[in-house]
Amino acid sequence: VMADIGVLPNSVENNISEWLEAGGTLVRFAGPRLAASAEDDPFLPVALRAGERALDGALTWTEPQIVAPFPPNSPFAELQAPLDVTVNRQLLAEPDPNLADKTWSSLADGTPLVTGERRGKGSIVLFHVTAEATWSNLPISGSFVDMLRRIADLSSNTGALQIATQTTSGETLAPLRIIRSD
Repeated sequence: VMADIGVLPNSVENNISEWLEAGGTLVRFAGPRLAASAEDDPFLPVALRAGERALDGALTWTEPQIVAPFPPNSPFAELQAPLDVTVNRQLLAEPDPNLADKTWSSLADGTPLVTGERRGKGSIVLFHVTAEATWSNLPISGSFVDMLRRIADLSSNTGALQIATQTTSGETLAPLRIIRSD
């Protein structure tokens, strides 16, 4: 899991790339540093717009957004969209013809909440909100745990997710390494 880490040394970047190609699953979270340096970041599933989008406050016209039903191509497709989750801030994806295919979850206004793509045998997943409850209450919801379980089930280290029966093959493994920015 990488959250808001900034620029990585080339050796670390190469190691992460090799790990992804071999089947690793990289889960990312938004934050102020990622918002400022997204254009130079090779470990994003989609291109991001610079800065962050604020959905509440005195200077905005928009209200906090709720989570839309999960699309059928999403690993979360069989889960119920959480009705109690709202998003106050997010990183926005650049419009792209393939954005819908990479969007695993979106807000009611259609902007991505979670995006993902395959890299070699692995995957990169981006939550467009922070990993703590400053931009959204998603990280403190029961739905967040279910979403993380689905992502872990997709990892080549745990077996394949069988959405139709909601069962998985293999055992869930603890993360191999967590990279922190502090």
